[in-house]
Amino acid sequence: MFTRIKEFFDGTTLSLFVTMVLVFLYMYLLNGGKYVDSYNIRSMAYQLPIIGFLAVGMMFTMLTGGINLAIVSNANLNGLIICLTLSWLTNSDSLVRNNMKNATVAQVVIAIAVGVAISVAIGVFHGFMVAWLRIPALLVTLGTMTFIIGVNEAATRGYTISGFPAYITSIGTENLWGIPIPMILFVLSCIVAWLLLYRTRFGFSLYMMGANETAAKFSGVNIMKISILQYVVSSLFASLTSLVMIGQLNSIKANYYESYVLVAVLACFLGGVDPNGGFGRLASVIVATFILQFISSGLNLQRLDPYMVTAMWGGIVIILIFGRALIAYFRSQLKRKTLEGGLL
Repeated sequence: MFTRIKEFFDGTTLSLFVTMVLVFLYMYLLNGGKYVDSYNIRSMAYQLPIIGFLAVGMMFTMLTGGINLAIVSNANLNGLIICLTLSWLTNSDSLVRNNMKNATVAQVVIAIAVGVAISVAIGVFHGFMVAWLRIPALLVTLGTMTFIIGVNEAATRGYTISGFPAYITSIGTENLWGIPIPMILFVLSCIVAWLLLYRTRFGFSLYMMGANETAAKFSGVNIMKISILQYVVSSLFASLTSLVMIGQLNSIKANYYESYVLVAVLACFLGGVDPNGGFGRLASVIVATFILQFISSGLNLQRLDPYMVTAMWGGIVIILIFGRALIAYFRSQLKRKTLEGGLL
């Protein structure tokens, strides 16, 4: 039992856990009782899964030195596909003047399945482009992101489309046994992600590819298969994000949560995921997600300009990158001096 706990909470995760506690206490001191009242706690429980889904989905791609810049636009497209499918199944006049509220359970299931299928197709495309054509993931997903945003804008014409059935909105707003459904989905998805990463050959292969792709290839790892699977998993997390977004907002839009791409990358960086691949722990990314949510909620209570909050996330990413570069430099210098001292 102790070994399992130690496996989950390594040094990085433990230090992040301490940081999380300190951040929570600081935000409590900054905002007073309103930060820990039931309304704010429940609000955080509903909001955190969106960051969490995106961060975990991003982590799967970053473990091999890749990235998925299209994860948020994929989530918005998933919502659009669900909307289009429901509108067609309910014989709606248009997206704006729709009859989606009258959709049956079967129609909702079909719409969600079509949305997931499109997300999977996007994941397959990303993996194929990265593994077979050897195009950098940054360029592939940047191109896909731009294309999807354009498609979303063209389909919605910039409008916010609302009127989803209760079967979908309940996913983002209801609770089960007193626990918000989004949080339950997040916990279950983290368990599945943990099993994939640490109890399957797929997860082992991801870490091998990130550490040394050539060695992984000679060890029998199917690079094409693993690359496609990792981007499919990332896209599935985008689909989960979409369902929670639709549930909470009861609407879709071409550019909902655009800045959350940065937040997802930040959660991975903060959680110790190496952007070059090969290293990163799920537990650390989850704790980093909690830290970011605590900060976000505390700043919202302070009525800080949301654009300034986005600028702050970008600043933190720059600081983290600079800090890691400095640490790597000093470690290499120390190692070189140690070797020189040994030779003398």
